[in-house]
Amino acid sequence: MTNPTSKSKDPLDTWLVDIAGNIAVSPDGLGLLARIKNLPVPVFASTEQAIEWGSHLNAQQHATLLDIQRTSSNAARGERDPQRMLNLATQSQLMREAAEAFPQPS
Repeated sequence: MTNPTSKSKDPLDTWLVDIAGNIAVSPDGLGLLARIKNLPVPVFASTEQAIEWGSHLNAQQHATLLDIQRTSSNAARGERDPQRMLNLATQSQLMREAAEAFPQPS
């Protein structure tokens, strides 16, 4: 969950786990947890809703959404319960749709 291009790789003395179960083991991870906390992602009901929501993100929110989407996709792949796997995969796909709606600079 950390940014692979980041220069801050020193481990923390203790690990931090937020209420959603996200774990931070480095200063970068702490930064990501803070960004996740500041970007409440709705449970999308449709592609249209995801695209509309994603079209209003700023660059930092877009990067955070991509991290959340990647984590959700990984969780879906590892889920054993078929219904939960489907729910996670669906939300992950809708988050991807939202991220693709992010206006790219010209």
